[in-house]
Amino acid sequence: MALNAPIQVPCPWHREEMQRLLEQHAQGRLPHALLLAGAAGSGKFRLAQSLAQALLCENPSAGLACGQCHGCHLSAAGTHPDAHTLVPEGTSLGIKIDQVRRLVEFGTRTAQYNGARVALIAPAEGLNRSAQNALLKTLEEPGRGLVLILVSHQPSLLLPTIRSRCQQRHLPLPEPAAALEWLVPQAGEKEAPALLAAAQGAPLRALELQQADWFAAREQLAGQLLSVAQGRLSPAQGGQALAAHDPRVMAGVLYGWLARASVLAALGDKVEQADPAGVQDPKVEPILRQLAAQLPPARLLRAAQRVMEGRRQLMGGANPNKELLMEQWLLVLVGVDAAAGGF
Repeated sequence: MALNAPIQVPCPWHREEMQRLLEQHAQGRLPHALLLAGAAGSGKFRLAQSLAQALLCENPSAGLACGQCHGCHLSAAGTHPDAHTLVPEGTSLGIKIDQVRRLVEFGTRTAQYNGARVALIAPAEGLNRSAQNALLKTLEEPGRGLVLILVSHQPSLLLPTIRSRCQQRHLPLPEPAAALEWLVPQAGEKEAPALLAAAQGAPLRALELQQADWFAAREQLAGQLLSVAQGRLSPAQGGQALAAHDPRVMAGVLYGWLARASVLAALGDKVEQADPAGVQDPKVEPILRQLAAQLPPARLLRAAQRVMEGRRQLMGGANPNKELLMEQWLLVLVGVDAAAGGF
């Protein structure tokens, strides 16, 4: 007897969404193009993979692929002729137009198995403008039985013409209690809360952080913000330490810290009442409280906004000088909103 093929299971907080999508499929109402949007590390890609496997399965059961049929074995091996995946190749952060052209050609084929064909694109914002335009015709006139599943952390970076041709599903982060219930068995009871806080509530991202070098140094890195705000370090000196890490990663980290500090500054002792279920990092939270006491909420919020503006440009392919970029972000903490129009 052949062994069961491994199947992808959606995260617990996405099971209801999975069921709704499969019910739509059973009723013939599943759209030909889905846009699954939400925070990075929330489990969207797992949901997309699980849905793709179920659509290609010959005998799906209980909302999942069966893992036993020939289709499931082909899907698990990555050789199903009716499945196509677009992800960045090699070290590239983007999805190239040649990859989209191969997808367009795939869309013209006839299904070889049970009639369903699935194309998965992740992250969809990895498509540059030319690649998105090349995808439009397939979105407008998909081949018979073709379902396109786009996964996006930042759907605002997609062209309006792309978004308008997809049925969008916004997938929020799970409640902290549900996220911790899933994370603790894998990361340990001691580390899980700190990891989840550092990942801003995204459980799969939290799991990845166990191996991140910046996470081990997070107390020192958060201290750089406080030292700059207190005038003990210049923004240039603080920027040097932060620039030792990937700016795309640090942008998300700094945004989370600054946003948290702005909330602490605005609410003070009432923050626990406003966020009773919040999960915080015991190594970083005291530093953020000191930062909140040092600066007004408006300045902290503006600093967070500047970091987010920079992150959007980084995700769009910009490649600035890392030290200068970090310095410009930290300048806001001392009241200088440098390079408000860009890097």
